[in-house]
Amino acid sequence: MPLSKDQISTLLALVAGSTEDDMSCDGCFEHVAQFVETELAGAELCETMLLIQNHMKNCPCCKDEYNALKLAMVALEGQE
Repeated sequence: MPLSKDQISTLLALVAGSTEDDMSCDGCFEHVAQFVETELAGAELCETMLLIQNHMKNCPCCKDEYNALKLAMVALEGQE
C-alpha cells in the first residue's frame, strides 16, 4: 500500500526535525519521575534532565509517560 502525499510530507518533516538522541527510552523511564519533580520545583535541569527533555521532544511514548506522571504528581500535591 503506497503512502499518500500527506503521509510522505509528514514523514519528511519528522525526519528533518529530528535530532540525535543520547537517551534511550529505558533511561528516560528510569529518570522521568526525577525530571517531573525537578520541573515542578522550578529547579535548574542538570545534564541528565536535559537529555530526558530532548528525548521527549522526539519520543511520543516517553512524552505520554511524562504527561501522565506529571498530572498525577500535580493532583497529589493538590491533596496535601
